[in-house]
Amino acid sequence: MSLAQLEKTLKLDIKAALGCTEPITIALATCKARRLTSAAIAKITLRLSTNLLKNAMEVGIPGTGGQRGIPLAAALGCFSAAENPGLTLLEGMSKEWLEQARNFVERDLIDLDLASEKHGLFVDALVEDTQGNTGRCVISGSHENCVLLEKNGMIVYSSNNTGDNGSGELLRQRQALAGSSFTEIWNSIADLSEDLREHMLQGIEMNLKVAEAGMNNDGFLHIGNIYNSLIKDGWLGNDVVNRAKAITSAAVDARMSGCDLPVMTSAGSGNQGLTITLPLQILAEHLKSDRRKLSEALAIAHGITSILKHHSGTLSAMCGCVVCSGTGLTAGATYLLGGTLETATAAINNMVGSITGIICDGAKVGCSIKLVCAVDSAFQAAMMAMRGLKLPTTNGVLGDTLETSLANIGLIAAPGMLETDDQILAIMLGKPVKPANAD
Repeated sequence: MSLAQLEKTLKLDIKAALGCTEPITIALATCKARRLTSAAIAKITLRLSTNLLKNAMEVGIPGTGGQRGIPLAAALGCFSAAENPGLTLLEGMSKEWLEQARNFVERDLIDLDLASEKHGLFVDALVEDTQGNTGRCVISGSHENCVLLEKNGMIVYSSNNTGDNGSGELLRQRQALAGSSFTEIWNSIADLSEDLREHMLQGIEMNLKVAEAGMNNDGFLHIGNIYNSLIKDGWLGNDVVNRAKAITSAAVDARMSGCDLPVMTSAGSGNQGLTITLPLQILAEHLKSDRRKLSEALAIAHGITSILKHHSGTLSAMCGCVVCSGTGLTAGATYLLGGTLETATAAINNMVGSITGIICDGAKVGCSIKLVCAVDSAFQAAMMAMRGLKLPTTNGVLGDTLETSLANIGLIAAPGMLETDDQILAIMLGKPVKPANAD
């Protein structure tokens, strides 16, 4: 049952996306709201959670030449002609489409409010047309999870948070996976279905193209090339860890800069997908692991990430790429290295003991630096566990079992760091930060 649950979850939680998924979610919401109106667009009103606002404000939007901004994402969604809008909504961006959206933004017809009472992923988009018609779409919980559609104030779709397009089902399957026995999953991973294996391996091929773009200067920071130059000049060793850090950071840099190539996501995040797939590919090449072994490591890594996303929420004050997919990478790397479940548990505790609590201060090119930390810490945690390093479970937030450690991470993110989110956003917006002892 546990392996079947893993497959159900991963088939929903590993999918292609074009661009950072937070601005895409905003575009998706306005696209759905716009389709409930008929005349020319007159105004867009957005209410966003703290988490969504901070993750969408500074990241490059694909097809725009690296332009950024929540208003632009909202306008692009309204002017999209996509037949089945999803996470690849902005694919095939035309000059006319972009100009329509930019002109609308320049007319200052988009209002943006903070839904401070909402945590995690939440967007409420209201679109008004020139004839007074309105369309409204609310997406909550996960990036495509539409829970409400209204036309002229009348409900045309409501899901009570179960969502459409399989998104509400995804949240339920993550929860079920979190309640499953990871011992059973680990012991039966060799029975993974062929279609899921192939889907995950295709994700590597997709993500390698983004890494190649990053290495070819399709990124603001050029961090992949900097890493390679440090290796070439002898400042860093030409080893598996540094090669993995170089390729992963290059891919994230390109993606956060607005690269026009899709990525295979993990648990709603392209950067999480890159953090899992690219380092495991580099490690598998180094170990000369076959594709079956690699696909099994991928499933374990994606599975741990999905479980952590259930515990912490799709978005939180904690960096999902470092903490969630970084921990998933730790488990996957341990499996590739030939470790047992006991070793993987020790490796995860090594990781939890080192990186838990690293904050999320929004999606941006600087995420590539955080992913360097994730890859380095994950490989270190796995390799040290393989050589017998095992933190005492009495240390800090560690649990006695793999499942307990993962649940403890979630508790730190939510409810533990909810106020941290507010402070992070206040700093990002340049507003005075409320003292902790203020009334």
